[in-house]
Amino acid sequence: MSRTARLLLAIFALSAPAFSQDPPAAERGSIVEDRAARKLLQAGDARLELGENEKALEVWESVIERYPRSPVRFDAHLRLADHLLKELREFDKARVHYEAAAGEDNPDDELRAYAFLQTGTCHYEAGRYGACFKVMREVIEKFPASSQVNEAYYYIGLGHFKQGHYSRAIEALEKVGTALSDQDSKIEKVEAGKRLYIKIDDKDFAILEPGQQVEVSCETKNGDKETVMCDPVGRQAKLTLGSIVTNLGTATPGNGNLEVRGGDAITVTYVDAHTADKSFDTPRSKQVFVVGNGNARVTDGSYQHDLQAAVLGKPLHLQVTDADHDTTAEPDTLEATVQVYRRKTEDEIDEEIAERVANGELEEAPEGETLKDRIDPLKLVRSMPVTLRESEDSGVFRISVPLQPGSGVPNAVHAEPGEVVRLVYLDKVNLGEGPLTRTAEAKVIEGNLGEMRVTKTEISDEELELKTRLRTASALTQVGNHYKEFGLDEKAQLKYDEALLVCEGILDGARGVGGKLLEETYVQLWRIYFAMDELDLALAMSRRLQAEFPTSAFVDEAMLQQAHVERKRESYTRAISLYSSLSKLQNSELRGEGQFYVGECYEQMALKAPAQQSERLFEQAFLAYQAVYESFPESGRVGDAVAKMASFYYQKEDYARAVDVFENVLADYPDANFLDVILFNYGRCLYKLGRKAEARRKFDQLINDFPESEIAPEAKKIVDALKKATSAAP
Repeated sequence: MSRTARLLLAIFALSAPAFSQDPPAAERGSIVEDRAARKLLQAGDARLELGENEKALEVWESVIERYPRSPVRFDAHLRLADHLLKELREFDKARVHYEAAAGEDNPDDELRAYAFLQTGTCHYEAGRYGACFKVMREVIEKFPASSQVNEAYYYIGLGHFKQGHYSRAIEALEKVGTALSDQDSKIEKVEAGKRLYIKIDDKDFAILEPGQQVEVSCETKNGDKETVMCDPVGRQAKLTLGSIVTNLGTATPGNGNLEVRGGDAITVTYVDAHTADKSFDTPRSKQVFVVGNGNARVTDGSYQHDLQAAVLGKPLHLQVTDADHDTTAEPDTLEATVQVYRRKTEDEIDEEIAERVANGELEEAPEGETLKDRIDPLKLVRSMPVTLRESEDSGVFRISVPLQPGSGVPNAVHAEPGEVVRLVYLDKVNLGEGPLTRTAEAKVIEGNLGEMRVTKTEISDEELELKTRLRTASALTQVGNHYKEFGLDEKAQLKYDEALLVCEGILDGARGVGGKLLEETYVQLWRIYFAMDELDLALAMSRRLQAEFPTSAFVDEAMLQQAHVERKRESYTRAISLYSSLSKLQNSELRGEGQFYVGECYEQMALKAPAQQSERLFEQAFLAYQAVYESFPESGRVGDAVAKMASFYYQKEDYARAVDVFENVLADYPDANFLDVILFNYGRCLYKLGRKAEARRKFDQLINDFPESEIAPEAKKIVDALKKATSAAP
């Protein structure tokens, strides 16, 4: 049986109802099963330590398959999910395992909260913000005392920011880490390579005209200078929010990116037109320090995977990432230490306990703990300083040193089997308050992990080189997308051209390798073509993917992209057919998306159709949105679909029914995409029903909560008219 088949079987075993005649106690699984499952889980861990990642995944899958009643299976699900999400970036495959670990049959609430949060993270990374919001709200509701609540609000805020819903983004982000807010206000830092967010609070912004922006200057100590346009957001329009990407590199003023160096500082300046002391055009500045959060790793020869085991006689590959040490345009260096530890003997542990008890360092251990539990079982036997060199202008520092038994080999780390080598790096400057020690370690073993896994220091293998270039194409495409988001179309096109050049250059090689590499190359090509608006090429590439890889996990995404192409061309009948087919794919998470877009297609057709056809098409759109609510309740599109249904009730002048639906949407779907439209139509319905005071409150809420909305100015006109009518009344 194939690994995929085993995984599907395991998932079925978890989801299918139990028809066994066994007594209830058997549902839990036995202690013997738990021990066997734990042993198998540890065997998978050992495979990972040896760098045999695929074998490790297979072993963890077998835990789920063989022991479907043991709670140990949840640990296996989480190990699989974390590897798929963090190492392989396969969001949908990872989500399946997180969802299994988040089930109510998992007795560990802490693991469930983590699994729920990571399920939402998978949706966020895949760009499905509606589904992300739904899951993150569940985290907040089901685990209110969990540390995951902060992260849930964080992802809700980021999702809204990505969609341009700035007021809701701020509302969510304001709830993140309230215990750290005082600290954050005192320590102004940004991590190099991350986006710098700028928030300005000024009551004067209330008088800004719709669409008017606030200009902010960002200048680095190393010579870069960029202008950021901030948009008014939030309640009472007192806030503006803007952002700019920071990159490690040589300063190029005016290019839309803020190039920084280690130890850099960014001066953010805003001109306050009218201050409280009645002065004018006063510059307000804030200095933000650029820092890097250090990270230490012991890796394989390609520096892609962490290792928990190091082989004697082979090179030891060490890496530290820290932007603080990227201070020049040339490759920089960084100092660290390699330490070797051995396990203490029982006599040494007893002697240490006696000495520390006599000195008063150790007191009686609490119940369930022994004094031995407080003793570090490892003893330092030797230490060696190392100088890591920056691999590129990237803040990533690497070194390869021999790992040898005994002594006598110069510039080598000397260790014996069973000992532990530890990379130790002092991260003096980071996002925290003080220095932190970053470490990574590996157990020393004898044997051979295989040349390709451990000893390879350069990319010479064809498949590995192709994968590296494919990741480069993906990164270039993402940069292009960011430029496009900010309206920098020319810069975006340049990045897309670079990505296309790289991706087309590996196509022949990918065909030679075949399998997953070719599949992912097709996916990347269609994404580039679609971003470039080369719709014919995008359509052809997604169809090729479906033809050559009919069981691909990307088939539903390809079908969705094809439908988007047809819709963009106004070929609505063809688009509806594709969206409908997508909604019928039983194992696809995009089924609700497909059904929702069916409704949007009918709605767009209705707006363009003659009057005699328009009403029938609107009815079909209504039924399509209703199907989202009834057939896909887990979809992140439910709130949007219900909002659309309410708008139809308004158009039919069924105001009372529309008000009921609007009220439910506002209460149950706080992250729906059309809340500004809902508030607008809600206010109009209330006005039609003669409830003018309530109508005005809804229009005011729209103006305050969604000042960036296109219909906010219209709401303002209505409020002004209601005010005049009220003042004119006797």
